[in-house]
Amino acid sequence: MRKIYRYEKLSFSAPIDEDINFEIKFISDGNIGHTVINIPGDNDSEIANSGKSSLGKIQTLTAEKTICVSDIANPIPHEDTIAIEYYINKKLLAKHSNLKSDTDRPYVILTIKFSVK
Repeated sequence: MRKIYRYEKLSFSAPIDEDINFEIKFISDGNIGHTVINIPGDNDSEIANSGKSSLGKIQTLTAEKTICVSDIANPIPHEDTIAIEYYINKKLLAKHSNLKSDTDRPYVILTIKFSVK
């Protein structure tokens, strides 16, 4: 059975001219997945598996919340945990971990509010 894990009330502040880079790291062996990042405007990003994406300048992200949705799977039978880390500009934003006995195909949803320092 698929489960949804939500991480809400996440925030990130930076100077007005700072570029924002989003990164997802798969920690457990065998994770595969697809992440979609819905940002204000028409420049939504996608990341296949682990990877990075530029979201633009912080001032373009403050108008509304950013939603990140990851569809994760782990087909390796001997791996019993799914673990993922999310970073913005190399700073840990959120860490997700679940046992495969809970679900081996989780959806992980982050809600992020950006602000200017």
